[in-house]
Amino acid sequence: MNMYRLMIVDDERRIVRGLTSAVQSSGLPLSDVRGFHSANEALEAMRAQPCDILLSDIRMPERDGLELIGIVKSVYPSCRVVFLTGYGQFEYAQQAVKLGAFDFLVKPVTDEILFQCLERAILSLDEERETKQSIDNLKSQYEETVPVLRSGFIKQLLAGDLPRLQREETLERSRSLNVPLDLAQEAVLLLVRLNNRHKARVTYSDAEIDGFLFAELAETLSPDFRFSEHWDEHGFLVCVLQSAESPSLRGERLRSQLRQAANTIREKLLERRGIEISVLLSGRTADYTKWPDRYKDAVQTLKQHISPGPGAVLDVEYDAELTDRNMSGFEGLAAIGSLDLLLESGNEQEYYERLSAVFAEAKQLPGMPYRVFAEICQIISLSLIKALNRLSLTEKDQASLAMDEWANVNRFSSVDEMSERFIEASRKVFVMLKRQREDNKDAVSRLKWHISQNLAEDLSLTQLAKAGHMSSAYLSRIFKEQTGEGINHYITRLRIERATELLRDPALKIADVAVRTGYDNIPYFTKVFKKVVGITPQEFKKL
Repeated sequence: MNMYRLMIVDDERRIVRGLTSAVQSSGLPLSDVRGFHSANEALEAMRAQPCDILLSDIRMPERDGLELIGIVKSVYPSCRVVFLTGYGQFEYAQQAVKLGAFDFLVKPVTDEILFQCLERAILSLDEERETKQSIDNLKSQYEETVPVLRSGFIKQLLAGDLPRLQREETLERSRSLNVPLDLAQEAVLLLVRLNNRHKARVTYSDAEIDGFLFAELAETLSPDFRFSEHWDEHGFLVCVLQSAESPSLRGERLRSQLRQAANTIREKLLERRGIEISVLLSGRTADYTKWPDRYKDAVQTLKQHISPGPGAVLDVEYDAELTDRNMSGFEGLAAIGSLDLLLESGNEQEYYERLSAVFAEAKQLPGMPYRVFAEICQIISLSLIKALNRLSLTEKDQASLAMDEWANVNRFSSVDEMSERFIEASRKVFVMLKRQREDNKDAVSRLKWHISQNLAEDLSLTQLAKAGHMSSAYLSRIFKEQTGEGINHYITRLRIERATELLRDPALKIADVAVRTGYDNIPYFTKVFKKVVGITPQEFKKL
């Protein structure tokens, strides 16, 4: 709801007080109601804080309401001015309307008429704001339309899903959208992947991060290259480049210039903002018809590249490290083969030593193939999931772990990121395992107390699980783990111990004792009692 400011001006203090009090208790959307006793006072206050609605007398000493509206309307044309007039002052009211007054009221005015008038003024202000907002929105949409259409056009060209157009139609559409490229000429695709966006978000917003990247891109590539950039569905910044000097990108010198520009962007973002990126330069394309194939290959290559350091610049025409290598000698896989046992035993020190060893070795092998990283992720993920399967996790616990990121090697862009994510996840799992062990001890203690206080009640596993807010299988398992005794055996032992105490009371019959210890069937009670104690309840009572 929009809130508005109201000024009340009248040289009679009684009227100002009365109107102010009435309006303040009206419930109208007025955030500020102020009263003044002259036009000069009101104008002085308005210079500091303008009002939206002005309720003013016409006939006042020094400066009357007509002079007031002339000044107010010249400076604050949106202000709604309502005049208070006495009988016989209609000529003033007519003049006020000509000067732009919203309405006028005849003194003495009732609260109902006053409120109705103010409601009309507020509605008028609401409509004006909505109209202005609509105009601003249309203007903004218009200003944003061309860049959006241009970006969509480039995306369609790269994806190869542009509606079938003749070559000349495609080129003409490019010109109409002011695409800064010649689609008929050779181009190179430059793809940028942000490797540590999650870390950068601690300091910067996503909009700031994107802004830094666009700024460095423009600063470094201009004026040597013409380019058009956009974010794609994979989260990569895709830039189609052409030389500003030559219609083609042929030649080693120009290719070297491109690699140097890409490395400059990477280094500046790292040094100035702490943002790590990997940049990939695609193979050259003869014209726009070849963009889809180059784009598809570039995306696949960048997705599968895991950098050993803080980002990298990859050139598919020159970098031998992009080819797969035989990594049968990678010893790290054997070191992490038994992580699940270390998790189960709580041996954190050796667990982290093994993780550190495998990632340290990976950083020394810059060309390590994608499949080896995928296997590392799978082994560590399975170990963590095995440990978690033994726990009763809350939704909050599950959300904090982000388990969907573990086995998906495409989530990781560098060895450091993979190492940090798995170490962070492992620490959380160790904490949960330790907490669960403590919780299990507390749960078993509470369960024992519940059993001791309710020996005459239903103590079936189903009822105990409900009381403990856990599954029957889980309850049975943790009770056995914590006590070394099955829960049913424990309940039976406790009931019979209580029965031996009660049987010593000569006033209690055997049937009473059976009921108080949870046995409705006397023969069954006798059978169980004899099995545990060695004699029947009758024989025990005679001792």
